[in-house]
Amino acid sequence: MRQTFIFLMGFFFSTVLLAQTVTVKGRLISASDQDGLPFATISVAHEATPTSSLKKLATREDGTFSIPLAAGKYVFTFYFIGLNTVEKLVEVLPTKDPFDMGVIEMTENSVELQEISITAQAPLVKVEIDKLTYNAKNDPESSTSNVLDLLRKVPLVTVDGEDEIQLKGSSNFKIYMNGKPSNMISSNPSQVLKSMPANSVKDIEVITDPGAKYDAEGIGGIINIVTDKRADDGYSGSVGANGDTFGGYGGNAYLATKYGKFGFTGNAGYYDFRRPKSESSFYREETNPVNRLSLDGTNKGSGSGLHFSGALSYEPDTLNLFNLSISHFGGDFNSISSQKGVSEGVRPYSYDTWSNSRSQYGGMNLSTDYQRNFKRKGEMLTVSYRYEYNPNDSEYESEYENVEGTFYYPDGYKMKSANNAGGNEHTGQVDYVNPLNGKHSIETGLKYIFRDNSSIGDHTFFDVEESVWKPDLNRKNDLDHQQDIVSGYAGYGYKIGKVGMKVGLRAEHTQQDIHFMNVNQDTTIHTSFFDLVPSATLSYQLGMTQTLRGGYNMRISRPGIRVLNPYVNDVDPNNISYGNHRLDAEHQHNFNINYGSFSQKFNINATLTYSFARNAVTNYSFIRNGVTHNTYDNIGRNSMVGTNLYLSWTPIQMIRAYLNGGVSYTDLQSTQDNELRNSGFSGRGFGGITFSFPNDIRAGLTGGIFTGRVQLQTKQSPFYHYNLNVTKSFLDKKLDISLSVMSLFSKYREFSSTTTGEGFSQKNKMLNPMRNINLSVTYRFGDLKSSMKKVQRTISNDDVMQNQDGNSQGGSTPVQGGN
Repeated sequence: MRQTFIFLMGFFFSTVLLAQTVTVKGRLISASDQDGLPFATISVAHEATPTSSLKKLATREDGTFSIPLAAGKYVFTFYFIGLNTVEKLVEVLPTKDPFDMGVIEMTENSVELQEISITAQAPLVKVEIDKLTYNAKNDPESSTSNVLDLLRKVPLVTVDGEDEIQLKGSSNFKIYMNGKPSNMISSNPSQVLKSMPANSVKDIEVITDPGAKYDAEGIGGIINIVTDKRADDGYSGSVGANGDTFGGYGGNAYLATKYGKFGFTGNAGYYDFRRPKSESSFYREETNPVNRLSLDGTNKGSGSGLHFSGALSYEPDTLNLFNLSISHFGGDFNSISSQKGVSEGVRPYSYDTWSNSRSQYGGMNLSTDYQRNFKRKGEMLTVSYRYEYNPNDSEYESEYENVEGTFYYPDGYKMKSANNAGGNEHTGQVDYVNPLNGKHSIETGLKYIFRDNSSIGDHTFFDVEESVWKPDLNRKNDLDHQQDIVSGYAGYGYKIGKVGMKVGLRAEHTQQDIHFMNVNQDTTIHTSFFDLVPSATLSYQLGMTQTLRGGYNMRISRPGIRVLNPYVNDVDPNNISYGNHRLDAEHQHNFNINYGSFSQKFNINATLTYSFARNAVTNYSFIRNGVTHNTYDNIGRNSMVGTNLYLSWTPIQMIRAYLNGGVSYTDLQSTQDNELRNSGFSGRGFGGITFSFPNDIRAGLTGGIFTGRVQLQTKQSPFYHYNLNVTKSFLDKKLDISLSVMSLFSKYREFSSTTTGEGFSQKNKMLNPMRNINLSVTYRFGDLKSSMKKVQRTISNDDVMQNQDGNSQGGSTPVQGGN
């Protein structure tokens, strides 16, 4: 009896142990870039019956997975589109502790794929703890568009009908290229980005909560453009050309190669554009003394530009990486205008004038860095240097005829002005990051920036009485502005389960010398200031595809040459503009909450933002001696509450629709004049729908509507625009031909703005040509094996339940566990 009892008890405990489940977990990554593979399919089978699936599951967004299993031997099979299938044999022993399979790497499939149709669509937007990432490679329209067109679809970013870019409704932000500031792009974003083919870009990151490692400059945040690079040996690229009915044309080329330890990525673009004649009117009314001024004119322009960039990398081993890059962008714009002016009241006069102006813009960027990796994954030391040169020259010539009454100039008066402006910038920095372990991470670094901005003018006038050209020393306003910025930062990150946190503190010391020169004075101003810039971000994973995060950061806007430049632009003597060399840095505090959710068919990203500043650099206007002066000063006290919403919906494979926009309420007040204030709502929205038809045909409709931004003295009229486009692919999708029509039913569009101030009110109207037809051609070349990695697939719950048995192309590695 006793032996029977012992036998039964032993059998009972053995059954309990065998029935006990053990949590098996791990992380699936890509071997080429070490990124987690989201929603890859995992099949689990008994070792005795490897072709009969016991369970199926999908990896999470970061590539991690977990599954409860009873003790035994199992075969894990991992599937992901474009990658080699991997099998692993796992022995699960009875234990209370989870069994960690560790990191499983999947390699790229080197077999060229032909006649394969991938119908699943990957999410375009990824939410991370401090940024949003738009996957440009998953956008089907990137093959025939430019980077500016891509930005129209990126959450929190809007591009209006005049190609002006805004981030969260603000025009004050920074543009980075591959994680490094680019003044060349930030100063001329529209023209530079229009010259870059979209297929040269991998991702566009919107960093709304810049951490301590980022420069504090850029009120609205940072847009980081990540260019595409090859992960394996081979080459790929594209060439393209385009033309439009305005008379503009252009071309571009892109190439990415990697052979052994060397890699190269480069692109180049040329454009020539025409702006047909537009009409404008200006009306100003003064109350003390009473005077009315009306101006009617026309304007047309043309220009051209060239952009090229190249990046060379050398990786002698897995621990060391050297990078060298160079980029250049240069262009010019020529404008011819005519105007008729009539003034009535205390200053009666009339005149006719014409002017010819020319501006040059662009820049050159040279950067190099050394990256040292360590045995601990993610631990990295980077030493880098960057040099930038950004010219911003301009000149104009004007002539006045049929002058009657008391005008500023006599009949036949001519004037010329040339401004040689620009800046040099040197940057050196050291950055170190250490993940420590799976929960904690730290980062720290030092940085030094030297900037030298200058503006030198050459002014002459034609003496009507003596019929000779003479120098005009009274218009001399030259500037030499030097800045030394020393900064250091430290950051800490923590992640456990569904909760993530990042905090940081950055210290920046700025010393500047401003040398101002005119006919009456030669003055040098020495100033310095010290800023502590905190940042904090908290995220919570609501579900496998849902994230909630919130953050705070302080941003600084140091005035650049555009707003500092004292050069007086008086091509229109009734409306002159100039900078202010006494401007101080602007400080803005930002708070935001963000929610993101995505699935195979529906994506949503919503943000609520609150920001305020007490010394904002503000454009303002005033009347002096009958002339409207437009300049800048630190007189803005503003606050803003705003929402931004991004929606993407793919009801069926052939249709994809999206909406991107937001609404903001802004309150502005002058710190010098309590009566000078303005408040109100402003909105912006851009959306589109794309249809994918058989025979490689795509058609789309896009459009945007923008209300005027709330400014201290100026109100703008709302406006809208829309585009139709059709694309056909040939030669196994290597050749794309695209036809697009902008504002088909509107040949012209009216824009207006009204500015009010003490004793005056003025209104501007412009009638600009809008209807334009563009034809573009793009041809892609190179091998296919690398490009297949870029095709990502999102697996829905139904997909996980489907049988995906297949032949394994990967190795089978036994893993012992259960200690």
